[in-house]
Amino acid sequence: MSFADPSMLHLIIHMLHTGPLVLAGPVPLQLGRILDLTQLRDVLPTADGIDVARTL
Repeated sequence: MSFADPSMLHLIIHMLHTGPLVLAGPVPLQLGRILDLTQLRDVLPTADGIDVARTL
């Protein structure tokens, strides 16, 4: 992912309310910063790949 705006963050938050969500990465540095600034990293698990994400 090379771009994230407020509408993407809104979509992530909406999806968190509908069921479990894990970001399969690696998470790009810029997206990681946005997740940290918005404190979404605290509620949105990230994994290094799809196989790992499926175990969370």
